[in-house]
Amino acid sequence: MKNNSIYKSNEGKALIINQYENLIKKWPVQNEIINVNTIFGKTFIIASGKKENKPIVLLHGSSTNSAMWMGDIEKYSKNHRVYAVDILGEPGKSDENRPDLKGDYYGKWIDEVLDALNIEKIILIGNSLGGWMSLKYAVYKPEKVEKLILLATSGITPAKLSFLFKTMLFMLLGQKGIDKLNKIVYGKEDIPEQALKFGNLIMNHYNPRMGSLPEFTDYELNKLIMPTLYIGGENDALLPSKKIANRITKMLPKSKTMVLKNTGHVLINVVDNVISFLEG
Repeated sequence: MKNNSIYKSNEGKALIINQYENLIKKWPVQNEIINVNTIFGKTFIIASGKKENKPIVLLHGSSTNSAMWMGDIEKYSKNHRVYAVDILGEPGKSDENRPDLKGDYYGKWIDEVLDALNIEKIILIGNSLGGWMSLKYAVYKPEKVEKLILLATSGITPAKLSFLFKTMLFMLLGQKGIDKLNKIVYGKEDIPEQALKFGNLIMNHYNPRMGSLPEFTDYELNKLIMPTLYIGGENDALLPSKKIANRITKMLPKSKTMVLKNTGHVLINVVDNVISFLEG
């Protein structure tokens, strides 16, 4: 397990965490902060919604934290108990540890978190890296996943090599490179200024994961018999959404896929699609 800091400096870490805490204070609905200790490190969770409602776990994307769900949390928590979990080793308030992506480490981590929350059966919603984490857990403990929602998810097919090369190049160019990277990732989506500023702050002071995430095998995907929804963007610069949708349709018997036109990697305003799936 790596213990090196994921931040470029202590000052940069403080700037990111301070801004994150300011955003949490603006959380749109009443919430409870929960810290869970696991063998992999402390896990930070923002819980919303009535405790007696059916639970949902939200897992955010790479190089961000649970603040990414602020625009959707009001709708998700209306009829569910929602746990927005900061992934280990990402720029949130969970520990900086990054267990090996190979093996069942992240599956075991999520299982420990669910046990601490006394959750026996879960609805998992994951975005990008969080989608990969959701798949990892669904493969590790398929009997504990009631429904699976994958948003622009990695690990179904290889990522686009062209984007990986551009990422490594742009990260060397400072703010100018970050601006170019944002244009590729966000595409034509209208990103709120506050979110864009926070994203820039993170990229200036944080060392992101580099390279592709491990791809799930046919044997692993064959374990997934729970209802599954995949949503991807037709113009995703990182991932081949149509190929992902095709493989999910082929491998997962209870799956529904949506590839949105004129949409890139960042998916905006898909919460109603997800809720419709959950209620269906």
